[in-house]
Amino acid sequence: MTDPVQIALVGAGHMGRLHARTIAARADARLVAVCDVDATAAAALAETYGARALGEVEGLAGAVDAVVLAAATSAHRDLALPLIRAGVPLLVEKPLAGTAAEAREIARAAERAEAVLQVGHILRFDPVTRAMAGRTFRPTQVSVSWRSPFTGRSTDISVVMDLAIHSIDLALKWAGRMPQEVTAKGRTVKGPHTDEVEAHLEFADGCAADLVASRVSETRERRIRITAAGETIELDYAARTVRWGSEALPVEAGPDALTAQMNAFLAAVRGEAPVAVSADEGARAVEVAEQIERAAV
Repeated sequence: MTDPVQIALVGAGHMGRLHARTIAARADARLVAVCDVDATAAAALAETYGARALGEVEGLAGAVDAVVLAAATSAHRDLALPLIRAGVPLLVEKPLAGTAAEAREIARAAERAEAVLQVGHILRFDPVTRAMAGRTFRPTQVSVSWRSPFTGRSTDISVVMDLAIHSIDLALKWAGRMPQEVTAKGRTVKGPHTDEVEAHLEFADGCAADLVASRVSETRERRIRITAAGETIELDYAARTVRWGSEALPVEAGPDALTAQMNAFLAAVRGEAPVAVSADEGARAVEVAEQIERAAV
């Protein structure tokens, strides 16, 4: 049996705690270090899982097999680049970076280093999305409504980078290309960044995507509707259902999205599979997100 992959977690906030729990539940991985600028948060999370608490990422290279980067988006570039150059495999939470320029810089560094870098676009790994695995389709219309009540998290970035980035990633994956036209309108409620957005993407092959995202909604809604070859595909992430025309597709109870994502990352770290969501894909999503942000002002 191969030894467990020794993982360091950078970021002890909400997503960091979820990643820590996911890693701790595995036999093929071990959480050995937690790093955060908040020493108290790092110490508390590290103690829960028997790991070391660190205040800085220096020294991780050569001491661990991989790093999960779940720090604030604004810190991704400065934290990721030294680790990439040192050859440390990375799972970077979405969005890859806070700006398109920084995301592209990370992607170029990963390509030059031939590094394992997976972007945490977790919706790809959700059982609802996975229900469509193995089925091919060419969409003509993608409509997404993604609404959540205000949680107070991720207020350092807009709802585009926070929630709509999921829809952007899937729309780009299904369309197979970048959009040629982007229009949008947004609204700020809590501030200082956009809290609600409606965006329209036009692709060269005639496909279009309409994306609605809100993090200040009174209700929770997570729906995607796809039109392809005259058929309608409906994904409801809240109800955990998928309908392909008149057919109800089975949605697996497990593994959950975080576990499935970690399965893919560890397979890439061990050299058993290619990276599931590449740095280039992550950078493209940020580029489109930035276009939407500019258009929504």
